[in-house]
Amino acid sequence: MRAKQFTPLVPRRAALALAAALGLSACAKTTRDIEPAPVDPALFAGADCAQLMARRARISQTLIFSGSAQDQIAADDRTRTLGVPTPMGTPFDSDREPEIARLKGELHAVNAQMDTQRCGPDFR
Repeated sequence: MRAKQFTPLVPRRAALALAAALGLSACAKTTRDIEPAPVDPALFAGADCAQLMARRARISQTLIFSGSAQDQIAADDRTRTLGVPTPMGTPFDSDREPEIARLKGELHAVNAQMDTQRCGPDFR
């Protein structure tokens, strides 16, 4: 009778550990943790204070909706299955991190341009 061949479990365990690490690294950030992308305030230099205020309102509204969706994706990614964090948001929804970073950068740039043009407290 032939003896069974011994198959090491180390490669299988290493593969599972690598898959778990990659899965956990795919977790989405919350809106609060996303840094603004650099946007030059000179892009808004031709606008008057009323136009800048309207632009800021549109950016803020879009940021609120995108941020809510991003926060939901991040919450879904923190879902735990048997005590293990299991990213469930990013495989099914697209991560909105680049869009949120851009919107935050645009909001900072519009505010900087409003300060440069001395739009005043009536526009804040």
